[in-house]
Amino acid sequence: MHNIHGFIKNINTKRMKNKINPEPYQWKEEYNVDISIIDEQHKKFLEIINQLKTIINQDGCKDSVSDIFYQLAYLIDNYFIQEEIYFKDCQYPNFDKHKSDHNSFINRIIKFQKDVENNKPDLCLEIYHYLEEWFDDHILKFDKEAVAFLKENGVH
Repeated sequence: MHNIHGFIKNINTKRMKNKINPEPYQWKEEYNVDISIIDEQHKKFLEIINQLKTIINQDGCKDSVSDIFYQLAYLIDNYFIQEEIYFKDCQYPNFDKHKSDHNSFINRIIKFQKDVENNKPDLCLEIYHYLEEWFDDHILKFDKEAVAFLKENGVH
């Protein structure tokens, strides 16, 4: 009997490790860059992270992760391209670095898609952490710096 309880406790502990805080991220005023199309896309990115949180906590990764990829593809096609057009038109000095970061993001998402095909364990959790890091490092820091340049050059 003791072994069964230990086994069940081990299973429950493993399941809890694959969960994340279920509270959705809320858009904060400090995230605004005051260029409506960029703010709109950043909000959409946060919505995708929140959907992924729900999927992870409901153990629905295998069944629902394709919808996350679809939304990310839409975001990339619409947002990255628009942002890059703004930066190129305004001759943003860090354009090449910014575009390179976007390309790295795209390549990482493609790798995640291949990982899905190979049934990689805990993949949604890995995707979640990557998107969360991207939001913190690229959107909240790098994009804010770049947007300041856009505003100085008349983009609103």
